[in-house]
Amino acid sequence: MDKPLNQEIEFTTSARTDMSGEFRSGMLALGNTGIEFVTRAPKGFNWLPWQKIRFVWLETMLGGRFIKGFNIATTSGDQWQFTVAHARTVLAFMGKHLGPQQIAREGRQLSTGQQNLE
Repeated sequence: MDKPLNQEIEFTTSARTDMSGEFRSGMLALGNTGIEFVTRAPKGFNWLPWQKIRFVWLETMLGGRFIKGFNIATTSGDQWQFTVAHARTVLAFMGKHLGPQQIAREGRQLSTGQQNLE
């Protein structure tokens, strides 16, 4: 995980995450192969291939009019939480690589009915 995942970056935005138990600021990059999160800290590079994403759900405010960020559940059972500057644009790029059943609004159930997102 010390080198980039993507050969082509489609979109970048500033982001914050708490993957390590404390919030870190950095840059979120979406590309042809997956998601990369880069910080200035040593070993501040994480990536996630598109095929490892189980589902994404949104964190909304103001009755769903404002998207604060999103959570990603992986096939290995990990969960990544991001607060981003341009959430709608990030989700539009994610939609190019993920199926519609993999992106859910906060509080909705997945189409399989197996996972409650509240």
